[in-house]
Amino acid sequence: MKLRNLIEVLDRPVTSGNLDTEINKIVYDSRKAGPGALFVAVRGEKVDGHDYVQKAVEAGASAIMAEIAPPTVGIGDTPWLHVHNAREDMGSLARKLNDDPAQKMLVGAITGTNGKTTTAFLLHHLLNHAHLRCGLLGTVVYDVGGELKVPTHTTPESPELQQLLKQMVDNGCRAVSMEASSHALALHRMEGIKVDAAIFTNLTQDHLDFHGTMEDYFIAKMKLFEMAASNPKGKLVINADDVWSRRLLDKYKNRETVVTYGLSATATYRAVNPRYDLTGTTFELEYKERSLLVRIPLIGQFNVYNCLGALAAAHALGCNFRDSVKALQVAPQVPGRMERVTPDNHGFQVFVDYAHTPDGVVNALSTARALKPKRLITVFGCGGDRDSFKRPLMARAAEDFSDVCILTSDNPRFEDPQSIMNDARKGFVKNSHVLIESREEAIHSAIKGAKPGDIVVIAGKGHEPYQDVQGVKHPFDDRKIARRLVEREIRIKGEKRLEARELRDRRQGLR
Repeated sequence: MKLRNLIEVLDRPVTSGNLDTEINKIVYDSRKAGPGALFVAVRGEKVDGHDYVQKAVEAGASAIMAEIAPPTVGIGDTPWLHVHNAREDMGSLARKLNDDPAQKMLVGAITGTNGKTTTAFLLHHLLNHAHLRCGLLGTVVYDVGGELKVPTHTTPESPELQQLLKQMVDNGCRAVSMEASSHALALHRMEGIKVDAAIFTNLTQDHLDFHGTMEDYFIAKMKLFEMAASNPKGKLVINADDVWSRRLLDKYKNRETVVTYGLSATATYRAVNPRYDLTGTTFELEYKERSLLVRIPLIGQFNVYNCLGALAAAHALGCNFRDSVKALQVAPQVPGRMERVTPDNHGFQVFVDYAHTPDGVVNALSTARALKPKRLITVFGCGGDRDSFKRPLMARAAEDFSDVCILTSDNPRFEDPQSIMNDARKGFVKNSHVLIESREEAIHSAIKGAKPGDIVVIAGKGHEPYQDVQGVKHPFDDRKIARRLVEREIRIKGEKRLEARELRDRRQGLR
């Protein structure tokens, strides 16, 4: 696409150079610049793209977009776009270059602190069940229409995001279910995307290292609903039971396309009498004058909310209501979300969950408590280089619900693991905890100490297959580690039983 045609979506940029230059990709990393590339100088938390303009030019970038005027030397005749907000305009240009793929699909986008991934998986499942071939973008996986990719971010930067959406269209997708992170919304990664259904799960403390305050965190989330509201047919699907929802409901109270879900009597989609066991959850769903029995192979009250949000969104996007309820019976297990890693007939159960916020810990452990274990043993840690204020809150939440807490390391990044653990342990008020820095040793200690009827919850990493230490991602998967250690304990106990039987037989033979 010629540069002059590409920039038609911008608001009066100051330009210089040949606007007939051909552009075939947009990059913000100078190492990826080259012929045909428009290099966008974006300002990040740690790196300013303007410092790399010269490298992009030397790499052969066909054009530059920046928030400053072009320098008088060093860029030759390279075309230059001087704009007010390079990151925001990058999103607009990426959308234009990829022929605005979201316009060709139904877009369901989920935001909130907890539940985004599971809700996105469930909505993806329901839309596919309704024969709307559906893509998926989120923390665990990118599905671009049968082709799976490893995620780089929950919601990728706008050039990658628009490319993924275009691949979905090219692969025949008619819908996409995507997570919308607060970072992505604040940083304009979803700029200009048509949102057909926006889902709000909840808001609890997280990411304050980035947003600063809960108010700013909420304002970032609200952008998704502004996007949906700008679409005349856009639906707003809101958790009626979350305290922050009141702000959204007040703002859009006159909009007919707002629906709510939850356990409260005022919810449009209401769950009644939820019942839990190791294999799933059953509840009665009330919608208008209808009442249907819902069975899902997921456990926990928070998964009731996730199912309600996905069901309400699927219904809003045109899926048959009764068919969607039936489809929930075969909903997929979401990797690392209260994922059971022990067999049905095992003496104790082990679950792995992504809980990495105080509210996430409460949700996971209250779910485990509802299964009435003899003891609840929790292994958890707090991530480094992230909101440090939530660390003692996570410890307090773990202690409130657990019989035994094992505090360990969880992606310390560039922080000292012991320092992180010292921050977290300030939240403990009893003596029911131990500190084991090695995560594998902590998991081993929990599994070795578990007895029949106990439940072990390993919280924090969920699906992640690594441990991030000093910028290096070392292979480490809680689920694989837990399975291996459980199998080891089964083998050791089996060997001991065999030895005891052989000893008993020898003694009986001597008699």
